[in-house]
Amino acid sequence: MKKLHVFIVVYLVLVQLVALASKPFRFALFTDTHISTTNLIPTEDLRNAISDVNSLQNIDFVLVDGDVSNSGDTTSLIEAKRLLKTLKMPFYVVPGNHDFHWNTGGGSADFIRVFGADKFIFTHKKFIFAGFTTVPLNNEAKAIIQQADIDWIKKSLKKTSKKKPAFIVTHYPLLTGDVENWKELTDVLHKFNVKALLNGHYHRNVLLNYDGIPGIVNRSTQRAKNPVGGYSIYTVSDSLTVSEKRIGEAEDVWLKLPLNSK
Repeated sequence: MKKLHVFIVVYLVLVQLVALASKPFRFALFTDTHISTTNLIPTEDLRNAISDVNSLQNIDFVLVDGDVSNSGDTTSLIEAKRLLKTLKMPFYVVPGNHDFHWNTGGGSADFIRVFGADKFIFTHKKFIFAGFTTVPLNNEAKAIIQQADIDWIKKSLKKTSKKKPAFIVTHYPLLTGDVENWKELTDVLHKFNVKALLNGHYHRNVLLNYDGIPGIVNRSTQRAKNPVGGYSIYTVSDSLTVSEKRIGEAEDVWLKLPLNSK
């Protein structure tokens, strides 16, 4: 009887864990915040985006997809981090081309000093999220993915099951003319269960195709010529739903993709 009781308890725990792992979840994405010491409007827009997402009850984390600052200066990066730390949920950040301080030859060193790293990887529910750098090596070049980062994502994904679904975060869209060696990355990603790449840089919402992998480009947090700024909200279930969330307004769904398992 005791063995049966233990079996039932274990079974019920496993059922609950499976249900939890498959339960839909939501996350937000900020990009191209362009915090600056000379223009305070982007700071206001980021502060409003943070306040807006903090008012929601079901956002598990926030991805910050590059161009955090406008000039890569330490002061702007520190201010951006200070604001992001007021989020009620965890945030994960990668740099964009504007976060490289070309004038001082500092590259991404200041970004790493402020944020602790220029890449991330974590698992949420059954999904992997990994982000890394796609930026030019100087202010006149096209972006590249450095071999060290290609090796890092390959090694990181190898540590998990190839069937485990993954989202990859890079600032640049993987298009010829933007990233010179994008095919080297997609050749690696095709060996794993990558559902989509999430990008910024264009300051608008658009769906692209990177050698068969969906590329989802997201709006900037900045208001530009509009009354208010905004950000993206992702809902992950048996499908992927992407919404634009303007500050103080309802979500506007603009994309739905199936998430069929391989």
